[in-house]
Formats: sequence, C-alpha cells, structure tokens
Amino acid sequence: MPVRSTVIALCALLAALPLGEAQAQKRNPREQETLTIGRISPRQMAAVLRERGNPAEITTDNNRTRLTTEISGLRTSVHFYSCNDGGCQSIQYRTLFRRNERFTLAFVNAWNYEKRFAKAYLDRDGDLVLEWDVDLDGGVSVAYVAETVSTFQAMLNTFGRFTPADGGASPDVGNTGRSLTPGQSGGAGRSTAPGRAPAEAAPPSTGGKGNSGDVPGERRT
Repeated sequence: MPVRSTVIALCALLAALPLGEAQAQKRNPREQETLTIGRISPRQMAAVLRERGNPAEITTDNNRTRLTTEISGLRTSVHFYSCNDGGCQSIQYRTLFRRNERFTLAFVNAWNYEKRFAKAYLDRDGDLVLEWDVDLDGGVSVAYVAETVSTFQAMLNTFGRFTPADGGASPDVGNTGRSLTPGQSGGAGRSTAPGRAPAEAAPPSTGGKGNSGDVPGERRT
C-alpha cells in the first residue's frame, strides 16, 4: 500500500483516540500527515502493519504485550517499552533465527562492526537475534512510524545478503524459521517476548521457540 494511504489511515486512527471522532474528522489529509506523536499503543501499531498489508497479532503474556507480524517473509515481533495509559514511548523490532553453524560470534561481531542501526547477538541457545529499537520520545511524525516498517524490512534484506568483509560465509536465512502466513514455510524469523526465560525448542519442522524470550534482549525500562 502507498505510504500516503498508510499515513492517512493511521492519522485518522491516532487522531480519533485523544480528540474524539468529531475533531478527527475536521483534520484534512495534509494536516494529518504533519501530526506528531510521542507514544503509540499496540493497537495503533497493529493498524500501521495491517494498512501496509502485514499481518498483526496482539498477544499478552504476564502483563507484557507484543505484536507478531511478518516482514520481508520473516516472522518478526514488535515489543513495547516505557508504557502508560497514553501508549508506549519506544518499540523494538525483533527477528530470531534458528541456530546455524554459520552464525558464529565472529559473524555477529562483523555485522555489528560493519552495519549501523540493527544489532545482532547470539542468545543463550546459540540462536541469532536481530533487533532494532525505535524511540518516539519528543515526538515523531506519523509518517515516520509507518516508515519504520519499511526500514526494518530493508535491514532484514541486507542481513540476508550479508557477507563479512573478511570473506566469511553469508548465512542462508531462506530455510530457517517459519512463515507466519498459513500455508507458507519460507519464513526465517521467530519472535520472542522480552525478559522471559527461554522455552524448550520446538520440533525442527516448526522452526519456532514459542513465545518465550531471552534475558540478553531485556535491557530497557
């Protein structure tokens, strides 16, 4: 879906929540595109994803809410931090890849040294996590929130082609993980909830870990 259409649809949703339907209807599309927000709720973020054609499933475990979606064919989770009744001040995109002999510490260090923004690390099970934090503090445009989905998609695509500068092998991410879309199996990521002890690995045919997370990913307030 075009970015403009996504922005207008999201603005209508965001504007309606704090101001009421009548005031929201008074905003014209150009005014809506200049709207800034400093917090976002899981429901609003789900609207961003769905307007772009990405699936979005909201789940809550132990009072922690996250979204499960699919970006660039990979199962990805969106986590929320610094939340109150007005929404959450920051979000985190996270994709987890099944353990692979090519996902070595040297590979992770090469990615973090050579690339900006999205960082990688190996969890306690040896699986590789790629994550990116987005801070809304101080206010950002609604267009920026919608664009973060495309930005993380570009990061995932770059990661899939990444070969360390020293000539190390690039990981084959196309056959790891599980697609979120029913009937498809080409996805490569699995989401986890932050700050939870890892669950027992799922059977190889699923490529998933369930909904548990890893302590290294929990560093935020």
